[in-house]
This record gives sequence, C-alpha cells and structure tokens, in this order.
Amino acid sequence: MATEVEYKFYVKASPDGKSLGDCPFTQRANLAFKLKGVRTTYILIDLKNKPKWYWSVNPAGSAPAVQFGDKVIGDSYEIVQYLDRTYPDPPLNPPGNKEAEEATGQVFSVFSAWAKNQDASKEAELLANFEAELDKVDKFIAKSPGAYLCGDAWAIADCVLVPRLYHLTTVARHFKKWNKFASYRSLTKYMDTAFSSKVFKETDYPAEWILEGWKKYFQ
Repeated sequence: MATEVEYKFYVKASPDGKSLGDCPFTQRANLAFKLKGVRTTYILIDLKNKPKWYWSVNPAGSAPAVQFGDKVIGDSYEIVQYLDRTYPDPPLNPPGNKEAEEATGQVFSVFSAWAKNQDASKEAELLANFEAELDKVDKFIAKSPGAYLCGDAWAIADCVLVPRLYHLTTVARHFKKWNKFASYRSLTKYMDTAFSSKVFKETDYPAEWILEGWKKYFQ
C-alpha cells in the first residue's frame, strides 16, 4: 500500500550500530508496518548512549517510536493500533484477536520470571509455571481455524506474540538449557510457520544479539 505520509521509525540499534537491534517491541511495530505495506525510514538509536536530540523527539527516551508530521507515538502497541486504524487493509484486528491476546499475553512475563530467577528454591515452581503457560498457549493455538492465532493471516496478537517467542526460545535453549518445545506440537507448528514467513524474515535480527542482550541475567 502506497502512502504519502513520511514515517520516521526510531528503533533500537544493533550492537554494531548498523542495523535493527534485538527488540521485540520494535519488531512488533515493524511487523505491522510490513504487513500494511507502509514504508518507513529507520533511524537507529543506541539505547545505551542516546543522542541528546532524541529526548526532544521522544521525552520518554524509549524506542521504538514513530514520528509523522508533528505527532510522535512512543508505544509499540499503540503504533500497531494506529496503523490498523489508518490502513485498514489487511485488517489486523479480526474476530477473536482480543481472546488470542488474553490467552497468550502472559507467557513472556512468566518466562522472564523463570529465566531471571536467582533463587534456587524457586526454580522448580517457576519452571512449572512457564511450562503450564506454554501448555495454555499450545491448546489455544490448537483451536485456531488457521495457521495463525485468529486464522490464516497475521493479527495484532501474532505481532505481539511471535517476537516474544523468538526471544524466549532462544534464551531458554542457550542459557537455561531447556528445549522441550517440540512437546507442544501446535505451538511448534505455529512457530515454524511464523519464523519462516517473509514478513518475519524482513523484520528479524540474529539470535546472537538476543543472547547478548540477555547475558547480564546469567553472569
């Protein structure tokens, strides 16, 4: 879809400062831009050493953020919602999207609680919570009428979930030495489909950068 609006997309820079960094929130918004066919101009931001001028663009100092005209949206979910309102084709909020977000919305926070845990006495409980959440997501996906959460096309819920799954699978396998994802068959099929899709490949980044971002929790 062509657009005459100029969108400046401020994103986390990669470790070498040359491309998109390992941010699931940036990827969430980027997926929506790509799905809508809306072009953007990437502006890379070093979040560890933010340029002074960026604070005048986005006083929160966070990324991603989108600037168009005199407006700035500094929340990735709000960016996705804005794009879906402004460019309704293809729709990203089909019937069932709210239910999909509710069913899958806790898996990343539950994973993070386990992954960042430093108390050995809580390890088993936190792992059990994570596995229970994976089972919940797996069962929801099994009921989907298509390859994605709400059918055969991406929805907002997918834009939120897929980048999170990329992070948690990468971190679980490498740092936690946990790799039982194959036992969640519907989830595995879903990830295979999403991770191999054109739009995901256009917005992803090397797994090594995810590990670089998470290693501080395992030192």
